[in-house]
Amino acid sequence: MKKFALFLLALLIPLLAGCAVSGKKPAEKSEALSGSENPMLTDGIYIVDTKASNLYWEAYKPVGGHIGGISMERGELIVQNGRPQSGSFVIDMTSITNIDLQNESQNRSLVNHLKSDDFFGVNDYPTARFDITQVTLYEGSENYHYVVEGDLSLKNVTDSVILYVRIKETGSHLTSYGKAKVDRTK
Repeated sequence: MKKFALFLLALLIPLLAGCAVSGKKPAEKSEALSGSENPMLTDGIYIVDTKASNLYWEAYKPVGGHIGGISMERGELIVQNGRPQSGSFVIDMTSITNIDLQNESQNRSLVNHLKSDDFFGVNDYPTARFDITQVTLYEGSENYHYVVEGDLSLKNVTDSVILYVRIKETGSHLTSYGKAKVDRTK
């Protein structure tokens, strides 16, 4: 089994949250994962390195927004014929955090609200899941390699989501960066 780190900047509307490693908005990973050519990857099963992986969110609402992160519980990516083919990822919804509110009381209030039944109901639904259904080559002008379509399951509701992903292979490791928009109200 091989390992890979996953960096995902998710633009979630209006809110999804997570675990952060710093007190500021995550930077784009373009310098670390540059190059728009689609790389040929080494075939195999890659297991997510949950300690090296970061899922960030940026949420919008009519009067502002928030940023934060969330932890990956586990996941795997299967590469065949030099390209990602399938995979599944489990997200720990109980790890929701906020990184833009410096006031501890406001921060705690927002996180508790996100964990409540009004949003993600983490007591009843402690995990979310993303299952890849299709991977195609990215042909746009942005610096991505693949369009990854999949099913995101939150609170026993599944909706189709599209990720735009870059992948870099270093030795026996993959590092990826992706971006998606998710409508939390669905």
